[in-house]
Amino acid sequence: MTGCPEWRDAIMESALADAVEPALGAHLAACPGCADALRECRLALTRMDEAMHRRAAVEPPSYGPERVMARIKAGERGLNPSRASLGWRWVLAGGVMAALIASAVWIRRPIPQTSVVTLASWRSPTDVLLRPPVGAAWNSMPRVGEVFFEVKPLGETHAQ
Repeated sequence: MTGCPEWRDAIMESALADAVEPALGAHLAACPGCADALRECRLALTRMDEAMHRRAAVEPPSYGPERVMARIKAGERGLNPSRASLGWRWVLAGGVMAALIASAVWIRRPIPQTSVVTLASWRSPTDVLLRPPVGAAWNSMPRVGEVFFEVKPLGETHAQ
């Protein structure tokens, strides 16, 4: 639909009604775009009305109501239980079985045992960073005749 934007609502209302307002009638005489828009709207409404009338004229199948009533009566007598009514029982039974299996697996799982030796041998990661470079000398005893640091008296020269 093409036409003037300020007249769009008035054109839609006139398409639904049989009469056209005098102000819109004067504008339609001067504006061919709005006159075409009104014709398009009325044509679209006519097509929709025809489609609705055709759809309403179609009869439902003749066996429909009888078939529905037969199913209702069969269900009341309990002759033919539908599978849908039994479906929830299967879902419930499956859920119970899944819960039992999961609980059995959970109970039988091995429980990790923490050893006292493992906890006693644990050291902080920063222990390595805090050790002095001569830590080995502090943790061992020198043997007889062995020295860790060679100390020379002040009067001697270091030249060899």
